[in-house]
Amino acid sequence: MFLKGKNLIKIHNCYFCHNIFKFLKTKNSYPKIKNQYLDYLFWSIKQYKDNLFRNNFLMNSQINNLSIFDIKNILKFINKI
Repeated sequence: MFLKGKNLIKIHNCYFCHNIFKFLKTKNSYPKIKNQYLDYLFWSIKQYKDNLFRNNFLMNSQINNLSIFDIKNILKFINKI
């Protein structure tokens, strides 16, 4: 389960925009998702997936093919590193 989240992050490039592994030294305008509450992150990602109140083409295209189980694995991995 733990490795699955790591693989999903690499496949969907979460680390690049959200700077999860601190690769980028520049400030970016994307929200910080590391060390956030899991309930809040799950709620906000679910809104992107359902296309309710958060309309962002990039996020919608990245999350659209993920299952709820995959989203939970990603969030668990992000908060473990």
